[in-house]
Amino acid sequence: MQSTRRLLLVCILAVAAAVCRCSGATPSCSPDKLARYRVSVRTFWTRDRFPKHFPEWRPQAQWSKVIGKSHSKGYVMFREGSPASEGVRMFAKTGRSDKLDDGGGGEEIIFDTFVAPSVPTGAARTQAQFFVDGNHSRVSLMSRMIPSPDWFVGIDSFDLCVNGNWLDSITIEADPMDAGCDNGFTFTAPNWPTDPQGIIYRIKSNYPSHPASSFYYPQLSRLPTIATFQFIKIKEYDQSLGGRGQASDPTVKIEESVIKVLNGDTDSDREVQLEMEQQRREQEYNNYKSIGDNQVSVANVTAPQLVPKTNKDALLDSIMINSYPVRKHKKLHKKSRYRDCRVSDWSEWSGCSVSCGIGEMQRRREVIKHPRGAGRQCPPLLETKWCGSARDCPQAHFNTW
Repeated sequence: MQSTRRLLLVCILAVAAAVCRCSGATPSCSPDKLARYRVSVRTFWTRDRFPKHFPEWRPQAQWSKVIGKSHSKGYVMFREGSPASEGVRMFAKTGRSDKLDDGGGGEEIIFDTFVAPSVPTGAARTQAQFFVDGNHSRVSLMSRMIPSPDWFVGIDSFDLCVNGNWLDSITIEADPMDAGCDNGFTFTAPNWPTDPQGIIYRIKSNYPSHPASSFYYPQLSRLPTIATFQFIKIKEYDQSLGGRGQASDPTVKIEESVIKVLNGDTDSDREVQLEMEQQRREQEYNNYKSIGDNQVSVANVTAPQLVPKTNKDALLDSIMINSYPVRKHKKLHKKSRYRDCRVSDWSEWSGCSVSCGIGEMQRRREVIKHPRGAGRQCPPLLETKWCGSARDCPQAHFNTW
């Protein structure tokens, strides 16, 4: 009987392990880690690439501002195959972005909102910076084509975290999208609302298959690239290190892959990201071997107080920049006198350095008694934490881009 029970237990464990393997679950980035990214948007709407109906004037080919958000898995800005929300419909048709809200979840869903300036030509570059954390590792963005009925380019819920680590650099190609709100086939078509409203779909060289369509190139297997989105990690902040930022090493070069954005968790996207992650790990291992003995032990750094991982304010409060030298002391004679360092209480936090966007707040404390002999050294005298968000900016600020 006992052997039968053991056999049954082994079978149950084996089945559970198989289910876990088949689920395809991958570790997420730690909520204690904050990363800052730069997104660079390049557009290639030129007469050479898209000669049919190319708009030369009134207005000429151009792009609206880029509206983006870093968010959790529960937020959807737009989704191919689904009807556009009122906010997406207004933005795709008129460029108004005030209706692109947070999806009703506030900070639990949206972490940061960013805006890249519009560009007055069809081929240009624009960029912006934003923050992500382990609970909000995805990014969505969109930019409207001008002129067009309701066409845009964008990214839907792209995850910058792969296997528990932040991607260093990746470039994504985008096709033009139709918001499904207007029946026009050409860039300058009159306003013919779709009633009932259709779904968001990808414009291809042979779809819509109407000869009047400005993107109808049946002789091509696919449309030329009209835009790319490049994400570059600038800096990471780790709560376990007292919130100090670790800048990305510009000398570390990752072989950059260019993928086609498929707006969702597709197998092809995941395979490319996993391949890049393997390259990143190999590069980090090679760099680690070359460091040698020139390292400072983290044992000399006081561990910060843990905060709830789901509390954004507490997490940002814990991101402090503590820059002070770790001194090595010579052995003193037993009869030497010593005195521990004494410091004052912390001052109040200063005001935020900016009134709109991501800024800093600081607080200080003073040395009352300097250490003597083998006494305990002084702790950090300056703390800095993040404050504000691009979401704090008034709507008029975004409309100026």
